Amino acid sequence: MRIRILRQTSINGQPVRVGDVINVDEVVARTLLLMRKAELVLEPDPIPEPVAAPAAPDHRKPRTRKG
Repeated sequence: MRIRILRQTSINGQPVRVGDVINVDEVVARTLLLMRKAELVLEPDPIPEPVAAPAAPDHRKPRTRKG
């Protein structure tokens, strides 16, 4: 079953973090669902849109000290 982790826990000795979407055995999934540590995911995660690279910062001339 495909589940999304709601509270940090460990599954089969492996730590899983909040927000992770994982495939697990039905028995493990039901246990985590009953403990309210996970929720069932019915749809696959959408493919994230590519993020445009930020524009290069303008290079400024170094300021001289006023003294």
